[in-house]
Amino acid sequence: MSAAGASTEAAPAAAASAESVRAEVGNVPAIEGLRGLAVLWVMLFHYVVLRDGKFDDALIAFLGTWTPLDVLVRNGYLGVDLFFLITGFLLTLPWFRHADEGLPAPDRRSFYARRARRIAPAYYVQLVLLFFVVLPLFYPRIWIQSTPFVVGNLGAHFTFLHYTTPLTSSSMTLNGALWTLAIEFQYYLLLPLVAPLFVRWPWRSLLAAAAISAGWRWLAWNDLEAVVNLYLALGAKAGVTQKEVRHLLATQLPAYSLHFALGILLGRAWMLRRGRAAEGTGRWVPVAIAAFALGGLYAVLRNGTAVLGQMGWIAFPVVLALAFGAVVSWPSPLLSRLAAAWPLASLGRISYSAYLYHLPVLLLFNAFLPTVTGWLAPILWGAIVVLVSAASFRFVERRFLSRAVPQAPAALASPAG
Repeated sequence: MSAAGASTEAAPAAAASAESVRAEVGNVPAIEGLRGLAVLWVMLFHYVVLRDGKFDDALIAFLGTWTPLDVLVRNGYLGVDLFFLITGFLLTLPWFRHADEGLPAPDRRSFYARRARRIAPAYYVQLVLLFFVVLPLFYPRIWIQSTPFVVGNLGAHFTFLHYTTPLTSSSMTLNGALWTLAIEFQYYLLLPLVAPLFVRWPWRSLLAAAAISAGWRWLAWNDLEAVVNLYLALGAKAGVTQKEVRHLLATQLPAYSLHFALGILLGRAWMLRRGRAAEGTGRWVPVAIAAFALGGLYAVLRNGTAVLGQMGWIAFPVVLALAFGAVVSWPSPLLSRLAAAWPLASLGRISYSAYLYHLPVLLLFNAFLPTVTGWLAPILWGAIVVLVSAASFRFVERRFLSRAVPQAPAALASPAG
């Protein structure tokens, strides 16, 4: 994949963030299902992109008979928007809770330690397999012929800096989905500094985040000539184009400030309403809002955002945040049950590992099992991804979960959302 191609692939480090938050503020059942929905969206997107026109595939043929579903699946890169909303929603909840109860802000070092324990182990195990198993399978002599390039990529990935240059952003063309891990890591570093601002000035902070996103995206596409020229020079031998470089710049952390900010405010709304699910005729209001948001998303995807010009990107986080808020922050019994349904919740539980492995598994599947077609192909690939992800969750992720976090106060521990 090119650097530009890699930058459209969504990722869920947010899938790994709930443990300490649950200890602080209790459970949010709908989040697990939404993470499952987000990773499924991303997986289907990659499946269609990498198999359409190359294999006799029943799933792709089926999607072609149902235009709305086909449109949504082929734009599954928007799963990253949903994951970033989830990250914003979850990780700032402890700051709001501490402020509400007059407690000191959560300890910064403990926050960083929890994030490292939760995110890094599974990520590093995946890197070992990617560089020392998957990479040699596709490029048997690359470690010998391009040692500096591979070592540089390994170092950049190890330090979460791989999405800072066009030479490392595509993760050796084997797991471009890893780009969001770099964005999430950077967000984690900044969150203890940003969270108090949202606690004190939530709406002004939201406006500031929107301005940062809009300003950065404009600069990425229209300015930053010195950076663009530097990146073009770095990627000259690889044939990196200016469009790819600008797309890389336009998908750095500042571009997603609004996504995280919207998630933060939705988290605040959840805390204010927790335990007060909509009742009577009011229980249908969130359902109507969610349906309206889904219809709006489909309309935007079908008709484009030309009317908004270079601000067209803003339609997606706003529409997804509207749906997210209807499901989680203003809960109705129906939407809560749907979001927390067992299939989605189960996938959500292993969604971090599923995100880490689904793309390399798909590339290996296509390369070494090309004769598996029809409905057997998506079923078998999906089963392999689930098995690998469940093993990663059981033997890697869970081993590093903190066992010393405090239990949520009784008043906060009841399920909601």
